[in-house]
Amino acid sequence: MKNTFWKRERIEIMTALALFNYVFLGAEYLFDNMMAFQTDSGGVVLAQSYVLGSSTVGFLLFGVLDGKMRERAKKAGSAGAGVLAAVCLWGIQVHQSYGSTLAAGLILYVLLGIAGSLVHYRVACRYGMEEHLAETVGVSYATGLFLQFLENNLIHNAAVEAVILTVAFWALLFLVEKRKLAGSLMEWNLYESDPIRHPYAVAVTLIFTVALMTCIFATLDNAVTLGHAGGSMDIGQWPRLILAVSGLVSGVLFDYGKGRYRNLIMYCVTLLSTVCILVIVSGGSFLLGLIVFYLSAGFFVVFFSTGFVRLAGYMRVPQFWAGMGRAVNNLCAILIGSFSVALIRSGDSIKIMIASIGLFVLISIAIYIYTVMGQTDVELPDQERKQEEEQEYFSAFADTYALTEREQEVLKMLLASDEEVQEIANRLYISRAMLYRYISSLNKKTDTNSRIGLIQFYYTWKPEKKADRDD
Repeated sequence: MKNTFWKRERIEIMTALALFNYVFLGAEYLFDNMMAFQTDSGGVVLAQSYVLGSSTVGFLLFGVLDGKMRERAKKAGSAGAGVLAAVCLWGIQVHQSYGSTLAAGLILYVLLGIAGSLVHYRVACRYGMEEHLAETVGVSYATGLFLQFLENNLIHNAAVEAVILTVAFWALLFLVEKRKLAGSLMEWNLYESDPIRHPYAVAVTLIFTVALMTCIFATLDNAVTLGHAGGSMDIGQWPRLILAVSGLVSGVLFDYGKGRYRNLIMYCVTLLSTVCILVIVSGGSFLLGLIVFYLSAGFFVVFFSTGFVRLAGYMRVPQFWAGMGRAVNNLCAILIGSFSVALIRSGDSIKIMIASIGLFVLISIAIYIYTVMGQTDVELPDQERKQEEEQEYFSAFADTYALTEREQEVLKMLLASDEEVQEIANRLYISRAMLYRYISSLNKKTDTNSRIGLIQFYYTWKPEKKADRDD
């Protein structure tokens, strides 16, 4: 990783994403343990699929609410979500009945879906086209898993777990609200130099690919969960470290060669997981299946998270698409839950083999189509050259007129958007009056008189003028 990777802004974003991963997975683990007091192992798996599926509502709901709610309403909603999440976590650890525990889990995961979509949107805003995107996602995922590993080994009281998860959720909300993270640094104009001819067709293909892959990984997940709920193993210990390592490794590998090999790597991982299922149903080592599941799962999460975060910038409503990977994965998990459990419990190795091989064939076709359709219309060398020239031009302009970091953010947004002032202020997460002050400052430094004049001056400015000004 380059030295530019460990900047404060990226660390804040990764911390928020890590907290989301920690709470999302930690609450799932707590829910499974508490639900085991109310039903058998099969019932736990089904209940888990229900709550994970409910998070899909939250992931999709954020895209609808973010553009319609005013800033004051968003702050009130954030505070209310924090209180409601605390109540739900407490209700889960109390586990008075099957119905109350399930209801608390369903509500909690709707809230987590909204929070998760928000954090992924923040990542897309700043790092959607950045070369270390997969590493950013991978480090965050690994950190969240490591936090859960520490909790599982140090905390053995459900009430304390609920309190810690509540505090972590509050910290996530605080971090998001603190400076809106990177929400003010949206640079969708960078996507114009890396065009995809049919982004919505690519999105549909990616959804289909992730849905098929989920069937493979959900089957392995349910097999592991059945063993955990049945008391034959404790999945809260060392396997989590394998999952964390796979998240880190996948981030590095997916970013290698500017992401050229990401789909190929994921295809190989899926092949390995399919082979693992065939080995298990043939009487092979379950421990081997457990290790392969955790190694593969980390790659899968980073794959679909990175894919949709990057794709969000090409879409009309990026808020709706940034967290779509989790939404698709969780929705498919609930749809396949009952069938997967029934198939595993049947012990019919022939049916399991046929289903696994059939899914892998469909995945092969889907990922090939996704790879072809996702190719950009601009040759990579030309694309890189154009992007570097634009960045050098902007840096020269900013240096010439001594623009502050915040003024540069405002100028980038003004150049990239033709929206009304209030809408731009909302996207920058500042007031209308504050935006006018920044525009006024930019006008004063560049000797222009209006927003339009500023933009026209920027595009007609020549770097050579700097030498003239020095003379």
